[in-house]
Amino acid sequence: MTPDNTVSKRVTPNGTIPNGATNGSLRNTTSAQSSSNTHAMNGKISRSNGSVSSLSNGATNGVILNGEIKNGKMKENVKEMGDSSKIKANQLKSYQRAIFTALFLGYACYTYNRKSASYATPTLLAAGLVTTNTVGVISSCQNMAYAVSKFLGGVLSDKISARLLFSFGLLLSGAATLLFSRTEDPMVWAVLWAVNGFAQGCGWPSCAKLLKKWFSPANFGTWWSVLTASSNLSGTLSPFLAAYIIISHGWSASLVFAGLVSLVMAVAALLTIVDDPELANLPSPALPVDAPGKAGENKKEEKKEEGSVKNLLRTPFLWVVSACYLAVFMAKTAISEWGQVFLINDLGRSQLEASSFVSAMETGGFFGGILAGVLTDRIASKVKVQANVRLLVAAAFMCACCAGLYVLSFVLTPASSQVVVSGVGAVLGASMFGPISIYGIVASESFPAHLSGTAHAFVALAANVGAVLAGWPLSRVARVWSWRGVLLLLQALTAASALLIVTTPRLHITTKAKKD
Repeated sequence: MTPDNTVSKRVTPNGTIPNGATNGSLRNTTSAQSSSNTHAMNGKISRSNGSVSSLSNGATNGVILNGEIKNGKMKENVKEMGDSSKIKANQLKSYQRAIFTALFLGYACYTYNRKSASYATPTLLAAGLVTTNTVGVISSCQNMAYAVSKFLGGVLSDKISARLLFSFGLLLSGAATLLFSRTEDPMVWAVLWAVNGFAQGCGWPSCAKLLKKWFSPANFGTWWSVLTASSNLSGTLSPFLAAYIIISHGWSASLVFAGLVSLVMAVAALLTIVDDPELANLPSPALPVDAPGKAGENKKEEKKEEGSVKNLLRTPFLWVVSACYLAVFMAKTAISEWGQVFLINDLGRSQLEASSFVSAMETGGFFGGILAGVLTDRIASKVKVQANVRLLVAAAFMCACCAGLYVLSFVLTPASSQVVVSGVGAVLGASMFGPISIYGIVASESFPAHLSGTAHAFVALAANVGAVLAGWPLSRVARVWSWRGVLLLLQALTAASALLIVTTPRLHITTKAKKD
């Protein structure tokens, strides 16, 4: 009998195998008729390196590799990769939702704690437990500690875990509020509220760091502005909640509630927040999905630049943002603290009408902050200019702020309707909180990740300087020039900051932006 592996007996002159032999394979054989390197298609012989290697059965559904049939393996691998990518994307979205919710509720608790004592102040004054001078001392202790710790918190967020910093600050703030409710000694209150103010500085720098790690630069401004709105939302709802508790159970119960809520939220944040997507084995939203290898390269670049804090402070762009931030924060603080005084003394408005103006300003700030983030994200993705697009939008907001200040000081009269007065307050709130949100975004995203916290801390320090200048120094200006003189000064500062942005486009391109 002729052996089965004899090619001459099995292969026809045209190189095909008759009698349904397409289901078999010929291995380790040679043939003169098969000297060309052909692949088996629809029952033909596949030959490699001078020998017949294999036969593919229905090769349209399979791939021949190393002499073996890989039927559908390529398609299966592609499908598995697609399924894996979808799973990773869904996991990333779940983490983003959970972390953002923790940050939103946690920062709302930060704001609630920061203002909880002021909600109880009228009751404490009525009970004779404090004097107006004592209230001023307590408030000053908190503000000074907050200004210092906000800068330190920004620097620390580049050095330690933002998750631990955020949770620890909220825990310490809640504990200080609880202890505040357990004593009636004004000196102890001043110390505890200084501790509270110091703890408050851990909040926003941690938020800024986590937002940059977990969210794409394409919609970073939107997430930032929505998160800042948590403070406005807390400032709107917490006074009513505090008033209800104080009326029903007393001032100490109000502070106990604020402290306990913060302690619970601190534990929840500690368990929910993750510092970096890499720790959860997830891709970084800050990197393109088609360039996973760039993550390691960016880490190496950051390590090379670890000692570049001095270079950061030498960047003209940082000083431009800081100057503009100082101007708008000074205007915002001045209108918040002295706006009611101006309306009552110069325009003859009632206390209720003046309070409505401030409330309208907060409402406008809520929507203005969100609008700024959404607007700058969309414009930045569509408009390409040799300048920072977000700063140009901030300049437009500052122009609107200047116009609002002009209307407040020179257009409104005692005969103006309350609707008009509140409308001016809403416009001022939107036009001031918008740039405040933008300057924070710009400072955090325009520098390397390992310096973003420091950059934000620096511009935040400038903002706090503006807040300080809006206090006693402006009151001195008002004595000399009147409150209209103060408003005129604020108009000049806001207009100058808008002009500074428009005339310095070359300074808007940072080292990081050039690399990108």
